[in-house]
Amino acid sequence: MPAGWSAEQVLGLVVNRPAALAALKPLGRLTSGETVVVRAAAGATGQAAVRMAKHYGATVIATASPAKHEIVRALGADHVLDSRDADLAAEVRRLTDGAGADLVLESAGGAGFAAALASAKPVTGRVVVYGLADGQAAITNWDLVYRHQVHVVGLNLGVLSQAAPRIFGEVMGELSVLVAAGVLPPERPVVHDLADGPHALAALESRATVGKLALRP
Repeated sequence: MPAGWSAEQVLGLVVNRPAALAALKPLGRLTSGETVVVRAAAGATGQAAVRMAKHYGATVIATASPAKHEIVRALGADHVLDSRDADLAAEVRRLTDGAGADLVLESAGGAGFAAALASAKPVTGRVVVYGLADGQAAITNWDLVYRHQVHVVGLNLGVLSQAAPRIFGEVMGELSVLVAAGVLPPERPVVHDLADGPHALAALESRATVGKLALRP
């Protein structure tokens, strides 16, 4: 635990921030000057991804519901789009002069998954998938050959730590550097008493939450 951080503030260092960093760097291969799309940018992992992508010199296109746009802009996002926009891929291409994004961080799934694939730059674009908050979505070999010629990478932090411990160690080491440098300040999660668990779960299900939730015993 970083000095001076509370138990609630350190929660994001367990899953959310390592997942965001792994998606950006070792798996997403983000370099300075590239454009990254961060889906669900108001969530705990999305917020960390926006902060780190800007630190690494990327142009960030974030998606969130309209009520959360100002929160995402305050994190440093260059552009914020409505996550429910039916023409999300078209908006990304407009913002990238028709080229598409170099990297897409995809955590929503569902009906928007195809738009995430279509947002990536053909041939060299990467899509790192680490969540499915809106449900499952399918992709076929036909899609990859004829519709979306992109690199699709799946990320599960637990599997990464077990199957690639060296990469996981590098992620955690870099995370410590970012915390020490102030790039990732302590989170301010919304804290609920354990008895309020049903209320917290209902807020998550309705997608009304911002950032991290904590249940306090």
